[in-house]
Amino acid sequence: MSTDWEEIRKMISSGERPDEWPEDVYAMSWDSLALLGIHSKERKLYWDGKEIVTRNVVRLGTTELWLAAIASLSTLGMFILSVGSVFGWWPD
Repeated sequence: MSTDWEEIRKMISSGERPDEWPEDVYAMSWDSLALLGIHSKERKLYWDGKEIVTRNVVRLGTTELWLAAIASLSTLGMFILSVGSVFGWWPD
């Protein structure tokens, strides 16, 4: 028995949706899940043969990058001071 892909493509949505969802967004039907695929080597998701594009949404601005650098350097400095104190690199 072969899969009728055209018939599955016609029955993508179940016709139901929660009221708080955007107007044209509907729940998927169970049969339409057959259109969801994964590339076995690259681990990328595909929908009906087309790649589902994902992107990283968290990007730090200039101020946040500077604050992160200062925090990292401060942490490194405190680590060096603690190690130096343990090994007696400088007098108390």
